[in-house]
Amino acid sequence: MTIPSDRYQILEQIGKGGLGIVYRAMDTQLNREVAIKRVRVDTEEPIEELTANLVEEAKTLSALNHPNIVTVHDVGHDAEGPFVVMELLNGDTLDDVIEKAPLPMPDFERLVQQTLDGMIAAQSVNLLHRDLKPANIMLTWLPGGTFQTKILDFGLAKFSPKPTTQTMDHSDSILGSIYFMAPEQFERKPLDARTDLYSLGAIFYYSLAGRYPFDGEHVVEVMTSHMNHIMTPLQEYRPDVPTPVCRWIERLMAREMDDRPANAAEALAEWNPEPVVDEKQLRDAAGGDPEMVLVLLDEFLGEMPELLDQLGRALDEVQCAEIEEVARTIRGTASTLGYTGVIAIAKQIEENAATDPTRCRKLSEGFPAALRQLEETVRNGELKSG
Repeated sequence: MTIPSDRYQILEQIGKGGLGIVYRAMDTQLNREVAIKRVRVDTEEPIEELTANLVEEAKTLSALNHPNIVTVHDVGHDAEGPFVVMELLNGDTLDDVIEKAPLPMPDFERLVQQTLDGMIAAQSVNLLHRDLKPANIMLTWLPGGTFQTKILDFGLAKFSPKPTTQTMDHSDSILGSIYFMAPEQFERKPLDARTDLYSLGAIFYYSLAGRYPFDGEHVVEVMTSHMNHIMTPLQEYRPDVPTPVCRWIERLMAREMDDRPANAAEALAEWNPEPVVDEKQLRDAAGGDPEMVLVLLDEFLGEMPELLDQLGRALDEVQCAEIEEVARTIRGTASTLGYTGVIAIAKQIEENAATDPTRCRKLSEGFPAALRQLEETVRNGELKSG
């Protein structure tokens, strides 16, 4: 790589994507490590004009100084093309995290709050992202296992070609984005804050399901899936996710722009996930004793492995009556304790045992995440007092 100026010393390449290559570098003037992205230009638009627009957006974002938006230190253009100098982040992209496992609800709630906070700040100064996707969201890890979300690459989508069936087949900058693009982007209509909300909805779905909401074997099928709004309901993959959360995500991804929230602030105002535990019912079961709440949790978690083994054997042997009986047992115990996330899965398995054992197996795969979420909520004292 050609060094943008004598100020920066390139140390190593740390990333590569559709929009360019990222390097770790030393800012010799301020004696700090930074990240430098060499932006790949894949459009016939005038580079100088695009770079000037990027500079203006970078200035606006820097003035916001928001904790959930990556800090841009410098933007420029030289003989090799545009470049962006930004804070160096130590963490993982959301894409990398979801490849390992979908998010449990507590982590998902943090992701929602922080990404929307960042987008509210950006939209307050009339900035659009245009290319939100898991690869453009970084999670930097904090003590205790929590994370801080950073949104990357504001404004860089302008350096990509307009999405058509031809460019989608051949442009790396578009291939990674089509699963999260709004219908109006394929239709080349005017974009606004609701376009970014659609992308966020697709990201949120992917974060919980580990699958794209709109998929296909090739790019045209993916585009058709978006345009015709062909999507598997989220609860089929994650029945432990509260119904209001699923409906909220689906509203963000509404086919028509007018059916989505107007902006990120409105989306956040509508965000109201149900608790994974019915607090009153759990306290009643524990006789109002906080220590007994933990005792009951330990007993329940201790019983679940054997019950899940029984369920697994019944599913393997397609013993419909046994599938229904084990699910009823799990639901009964969980209902006594108010464990609503577990109840939701068990109830659906019970209802489908006689007619669709294959669906019951898919539903049963949601138990591990539901149990992790339950344990974190109860054991970490996340229940409200009162």
